[in-house]
Amino acid sequence: MTNVTAARRPLPVAPTAEPVTPPRAIEAEQSLLGAILRNAEALDRARDHVCAEDFFDDVHRQVFTVMCQRRDAGEHIDWRLLTAVLSDADLGGVPVSRYLGNLAADAITVVGAPGYARIIAEAARMRTVLATAQAAVVRMSEGSVHDPAPYAAFMIDALDGVVSAGLAEHARRVTLKDGTAGVLARIERARQGLEPQGVPYGLPRLDRDTLGMRPGQFIVLAGRPGMGKTTVALHVALNAARRSGPVGFFSLEMGADELSERMLAATAYDPREREPITYRAIAEARHLSPYALDRLREAERVCADVPLWIEQEAGLTLGQIAARARQMRVRAESQGTPLSALVVDHIGLIKPSQRYLGNRVQEMTEISAGLKGLAKELGIPVLGLSQLNREAEKRPDKRPQLADLRESGSIEQDADVVLGLFREAYYLEHKADRTDAEEARLFVAQDELEIEILKQRSGPTGRIVCFCDVACNVLAEKSR
Repeated sequence: MTNVTAARRPLPVAPTAEPVTPPRAIEAEQSLLGAILRNAEALDRARDHVCAEDFFDDVHRQVFTVMCQRRDAGEHIDWRLLTAVLSDADLGGVPVSRYLGNLAADAITVVGAPGYARIIAEAARMRTVLATAQAAVVRMSEGSVHDPAPYAAFMIDALDGVVSAGLAEHARRVTLKDGTAGVLARIERARQGLEPQGVPYGLPRLDRDTLGMRPGQFIVLAGRPGMGKTTVALHVALNAARRSGPVGFFSLEMGADELSERMLAATAYDPREREPITYRAIAEARHLSPYALDRLREAERVCADVPLWIEQEAGLTLGQIAARARQMRVRAESQGTPLSALVVDHIGLIKPSQRYLGNRVQEMTEISAGLKGLAKELGIPVLGLSQLNREAEKRPDKRPQLADLRESGSIEQDADVVLGLFREAYYLEHKADRTDAEEARLFVAQDELEIEILKQRSGPTGRIVCFCDVACNVLAEKSR
C-alpha cells in the first residue's frame, strides 16, 4: 500500500551552497592585451573570436574597447594611449607603468592570439551558463508556485546564444583548398548517384531550375493572404519527408489537427474521383460517406510512414525554434537518417527578442538572419513563409515583386531563394460586378497557382504555373 503521509512529506531542503567562483581567464586576458600592445595585428586575429564583453576584468574590458576603437580609426595603439586609459583605473595599488610592463612581459606572439582569444570567449560563455543556472535556482526556490514556462523560454534563449556562438566558432573559416576539394568530392558523389542535388520541392520544373532545396539555404515562400502559402508549404514538406528524410514543420498559426486534416485531404486526393474530399469536409466529419472514410483510413496508413514532425506551439522565439530543431536533428540521426529540412509557418509570428523591442524592421532583420544562420549551422534548407506587404494590392497586376518584401527587415537580403505565390482566381472571386471576360478567366484560372522565382543566388528566375486545388490542399505542376 502506498504510504500517503510519506508521499506528502516535504522534500528536504539542500544546504545553502557557498558562493561559486565564476569561470575566468585573467592570465589569457593579460597575455592577449600585451600581444596587442606589442603588435596591433594580434587584435585583428583576436577579434574573429572575442569581443570586449567577453573580458571578465573591468579594466581589461575597457582597454580592449579602446584598442578596438583606435584600430578601427586607423590610429596607433601605444603605451601613451594605455597610460591615458588606465590613469583613473583601480589597479590594486600597482603603478600604471608597472602594470603595462607586466602586460608586455606576459605578451604572446601574433600567431598565438587566436588561441587566447578563444579561451577568453569560452570563459565568457561558461559564465553565461552559470549565471542562467543560478538565476533559475533562485527563481524556482522562492517557495511560490507559478508557471515556469516564461522563465524556461528565457533560459532557452540565453543558452541557445551560447550554443550558437560555440558552433559558429568551429565553423567560421574554411580555406580555398578545403572548399574546392569539398566541391569536387560532392561532384563525384553526384555523378555516381550517391548524392542528390537537393531536397526536392516536388515540382519537376522548380526542382530543375533551383536544383532543389540545397543544404544551408534560407528559402522564403512569400505571398499575400489567400495565395496558398500553407498549401505549398505542406506539399513541399510532404514530398521532402517522403523522398529525403525527416522534416521539421514549425506551425506558429495552425494546430496539428488542422494541418493533419489538410494532409489527409491531399493524400486521399484522386483526380478521377468526382467528389474529392476537402479538408473542410474532414473537419465537419458528419457528412462523410463510408467510401470517403475508407479512403481517409488508407490515407492515414500512408501518412503514418511519413517522417514529418509538427511543432504546433504559437509564439516560439528564434532560440526555441533553434533548440527544438537541434533536438530533431539528434532524433533523426539516432534513427539513421539525417534531418532533411525545416519549414517555418510563418516568419512574422516568430516571437522577437527584447533587443529591438518596438522596432519591427530590426526585429524581422534579426529573425531572418537567425533563420539563415540556423540553416548554415544544421547544414539543411530552411523554408520560411512570409507575408508580403500591401503594395501588391495597389497595382493593377497584383503578382508579387521582390520589392514587396523590403519592409520586412533584411529578408530579401538574407534569403538565398525567394518564391512568390499568386492566385488570380482569388482576386477575381472577390471582385464585384465581374465582366463576362472576367467570368471566363475565373473559370480557367480557378485551379491555377503561379510560383514566381523572384530571387535565386545561383540560378534563373521565372514563372511556373501549377494546378492547385486549395480546398484539398493539392499542388502539381501544370502541363501547358
